[in-house]
Amino acid sequence: MSETKPVAWPRRDYGVLVDLDKCDGCGKCVEACKLRNGTSYELRYKTFSPTELTGTTWLSVRKYSGVSIPYRCFHCYSAVCALVCPVNAHIVTDYGAVVIQQDKCIGCGRCAEVCCYGTPRQGFDRRYKKCDLCIDRIAKGSPPACVEACPTGALKFGPVAEIYRQAKEEEAKGRKTYGVELTHWVYVYSNEEAFREFLGDVARRKDPEKIRKILSFPVERATYPPVSYLGIEGAAVATALIAFFGWRQSRIEEKKKAGSHE
Repeated sequence: MSETKPVAWPRRDYGVLVDLDKCDGCGKCVEACKLRNGTSYELRYKTFSPTELTGTTWLSVRKYSGVSIPYRCFHCYSAVCALVCPVNAHIVTDYGAVVIQQDKCIGCGRCAEVCCYGTPRQGFDRRYKKCDLCIDRIAKGSPPACVEACPTGALKFGPVAEIYRQAKEEEAKGRKTYGVELTHWVYVYSNEEAFREFLGDVARRKDPEKIRKILSFPVERATYPPVSYLGIEGAAVATALIAFFGWRQSRIEEKKKAGSHE
């Protein structure tokens, strides 16, 4: 996509304000998201779960203590997922969207390991997927599909500075917020217990040692990751290439020796 470009300054960040007191859990946002991403066919099957994120479902709606909570990528300002990607598949755009470039993703899973909200999910092609903030729609002046489809006004889209301003206004009224100055997906709510349950569910506990190894991965951007990150197919290809180049090098050495004896 031409809209998928690395962050530039000044940024033109956009965000979404999620008013949980207005969300009735209708699921129209989920339907719109799947329609935009070409996976709406799943809505016809009984096995489809609108509460789970998958490689083909990038927005879900969960219910906690009677409160419906839309859940998808938060599009963090400090996107660690983009920081740890060894092949620059993950980028932060100047729209504020954190995007996984599918033509570059190698399926190593480092983004999923470090994401504190657990949103990147692996697809059938082994590449990781998640919400991209409908960056193609934003580039054309339209709001994300989920926002446009919301019938209750629970989702509001606009420049992130305006989103933060509106959230702070709600704080002044005694309501709670989450994500101000941190993410581009900002929540406003009244039921603290419900939101605490939600965060406790989606904010997965991390293995400190595994995260330390990922963050200390000693490669420069755009260089290739070690075989262990390539998966079974990647490892097989890497092994075959190593064997080929080893054989080729041995043949070169043999020819050199044969030439020196002539």
